[in-house]
Amino acid sequence: MNKTIDAHVKPVPWTRSQGPGLATASDLRKAAAVNALLAAPAPVLPVNDGDQLRPFVIGIFDAFRARLLPDVPAVHLRRAISAYARSRNYLLASAQPDAMRHDIEARPVVPVSEDDRLAAQVRVEEIRRERQSQAQVRGDTPSSDSA
Repeated sequence: MNKTIDAHVKPVPWTRSQGPGLATASDLRKAAAVNALLAAPAPVLPVNDGDQLRPFVIGIFDAFRARLLPDVPAVHLRRAISAYARSRNYLLASAQPDAMRHDIEARPVVPVSEDDRLAAQVRVEEIRRERQSQAQVRGDTPSSDSA
């Protein structure tokens, strides 16, 4: 049977957890890169291996920018936050059915919208497919810590 994916069919958001979005070494490096630009660390960012990743509230950049060290260009902060928020585990945390957005102090504020959960889910699946293809080319299995 030939299974094809219709690009025009909208995927359905997950209704069951796909596993927690827990911090790996890669996530911790990205979080540390953000915190290195701040006068005070952001509690919303993980600091230990296995810490839960928390989706950011929309507009959190202003709260990060308020903590920015003097003489550090805001564009550096934007790039560091972007790298962190594009990680597979952050996206996985954002795609969960019960995902909540958090403020800079790590307080849950509002649920992640269905559209945002679905967009994160689609990207997680794309990353999984990319890693599977890369692993097949190399002849090994993909690592979950390489995002």
